[in-house]
Amino acid sequence: MRGIKNLFYSLTLLLIIGCPSPSGAEHLHTAVQETFDLQKTVKAPTYVGDIIEILDAPALSISERRARQAAVKVIPVLLNGHGSGTYILMYGKRVVITAAHVVEDATVMLVEGRNGERVTGTVVFRDHDVDLAFILVPQLKTRTAIPYRPQLNYDERLVGMRINYTGFPSHHDLLTIRGYVSALEREHIVSNMFGWFGSSGSGVFDAHGRYLGAVSGIDIGRYMYPLPLEDIIWIAPISKLDHELLKVRIITADPVIKPLSMPGAASPKRGAPLPR
Repeated sequence: MRGIKNLFYSLTLLLIIGCPSPSGAEHLHTAVQETFDLQKTVKAPTYVGDIIEILDAPALSISERRARQAAVKVIPVLLNGHGSGTYILMYGKRVVITAAHVVEDATVMLVEGRNGERVTGTVVFRDHDVDLAFILVPQLKTRTAIPYRPQLNYDERLVGMRINYTGFPSHHDLLTIRGYVSALEREHIVSNMFGWFGSSGSGVFDAHGRYLGAVSGIDIGRYMYPLPLEDIIWIAPISKLDHELLKVRIITADPVIKPLSMPGAASPKRGAPLPR
């Protein structure tokens, strides 16, 4: 009987480790790492009546948790409203990536972490055609920068890909949204997931934690009058940027402005331009 029970325990463990993803060793390694990282257990009965403890898989993937830890608000210095962004380590510097329409033509922006932490950052690169901007910032104490790993494909292989972003739509605080790529259109990525004013600039990631781009806008229906379609989200693709020029701009950028302490306040909604 003991031999049968030991065999059952071994099979149970193999099933737990093996079931998260059949699509390759990289997925399997990630699933195992996530499971053992949280060290959460649940009790499960066996067919012989014994109770064993097994590791419980987390609700969020590692890449989603990292995206939540790197999400920031991007706020104009003199204007109302806010956008979202992602705190990233690239080319040896700390950068916040957001949408170009969030910063518009400003050279300095406020970046807000958690617990009222705000710093000033310098806009070092923007591309209004793609709708992406890069802000050089000092180190944030309440946020964790994630390494820059871009998804540089822009073809039909993206369609159907599961994606996610974390941002600050409207008055909400730190929402993680999941969806998938629906189409490639007008040099942008069209996705099916929720978005609203304030989420513009949020970093969009694939299941492997690669950065696809930033939330650019919500779609509008073509009826008798414009009607926002908040379930159709346009994404500014990082693959469309000139990465050689971007690298030079970031590496040669002047030191960032010293941190600026400002009292935290709730930001009103900021609208994103709808796709042209």
